[in-house]
Amino acid sequence: MFHIGQEVIIEVFKEHIWQKYKSKIMDVSQEILFIAYPVHMETNKILYLSNGEQVKVSFVDEDEQAYEFISLITGKKKDTIPLLKIIKPRESDIVKIQRRQFLRINWAIDIAVHAINSEFPPFTTVTSNISAGGVSIIVNKQIHLKLGQEILCWLVLPRTNGTYHYLKLKCKVIRIQELNQAKHLVSLEFVNKTEQEEQMIIRFCYEAQVMMKKKKQEFSIL
Repeated sequence: MFHIGQEVIIEVFKEHIWQKYKSKIMDVSQEILFIAYPVHMETNKILYLSNGEQVKVSFVDEDEQAYEFISLITGKKKDTIPLLKIIKPRESDIVKIQRRQFLRINWAIDIAVHAINSEFPPFTTVTSNISAGGVSIIVNKQIHLKLGQEILCWLVLPRTNGTYHYLKLKCKVIRIQELNQAKHLVSLEFVNKTEQEEQMIIRFCYEAQVMMKKKKQEFSIL
C-alpha cells in the first residue's frame, strides 16, 4: 500500500484549524515511513515537527481510493535530503474515506489542448465549466476527438490576488455533445492529477463562486 515516491498529505492542527501540507514517502521499513519535510500547500513554507507530535496522513492508492490514518513523529533521518520518521500504521488503523463531491462552476478560462500521439493539431479554446474532477470545453467540429481518448491540457487559473496557476493535466474524453452547427461541447475527466493540483482547482472554483455571488448582489442592488 505504501511505496517510495508516493504523495501524501500531512495535516496538523494549528491556529484552531487543520492545515494541509504536501509530502512524499522517501523510504519504507517494516515499522516506519520516512517522508520528506512537509510543505504548506498554499504558502510553500516547510513544516518542522517535533518527536511525539501527532499528524493526520491521507493518500490515494492506484485505484483512486482515498485513505487516512493518524500517526506520530518518531524522529529524523539524515539522507540526501533530511527526512521525518512517522509510525507506519497497521492495516486495521487505515480508514477509507469518501472522495469529496467537487464543486462545478460555469466559467470561461483559457485552455490549450494537445494530442498525445499527434492525432490532431494543437488548439486553444475556453472552458464551459470546471471542477476539480474535470472540465468541459468548446471544440470546433473540425477537430475530431474520440470517447476514451487521452489528451494533454494546459489551463490558466486566475486568482483573486492577481496571480495565476498554470496546470498541465492529462485528460480523458468522457462525453461529446453537439453545441451548435459548428461546435461540440466536450467533457473531460482529469487523469492522475496530484493532490496539490486538485487543491488549486478547488480554490479557484470557490473563489469564482464567491465572485459570481458578489456580481449577482451588485446587480440586484442596481
